[in-house]
Amino acid sequence: MGVLNLGYPLWLLVAVLVVLGALTYYVLRGRVSDRLLVPLTVVLTPLFAVAVVAVAILISSLLSPLYEAPTDTVKQKPQRTTAATPEPTNPETTGPATSPTPSPSASPSASPSAASSASTSAAPSPSASASPTP
Repeated sequence: MGVLNLGYPLWLLVAVLVVLGALTYYVLRGRVSDRLLVPLTVVLTPLFAVAVVAVAILISSLLSPLYEAPTDTVKQKPQRTTAATPEPTNPETTGPATSPTPSPSASPSASPSAASSASTSAAPSPSASASPTP
């Protein structure tokens, strides 16, 4: 014969059934005849034990969402924010230049105009402030 392994000691199961049997006997004592009291107690005690376990599982499953770790909600928040703000992937919208290499006529014309504007703006201001008019 094999060993019965319930995950808890057998004496605990017997003790719980004895306590539930005593409670069942106490409840049924004034409601049924003395002839049916013991057979009804023997039949109803295991049924009440199953009902108590079912109610305990129901209460536990209803209360378990209240005791979940708050790290699950923290992990979901960054996923929502990254999905809500997509980054642009089109390189043409980042700058006004569309060609990767500049044309040779564009760079020489940009240099003399920048140099001439810098020299003309720098030349009149020192001469106007440095030379007094008589």
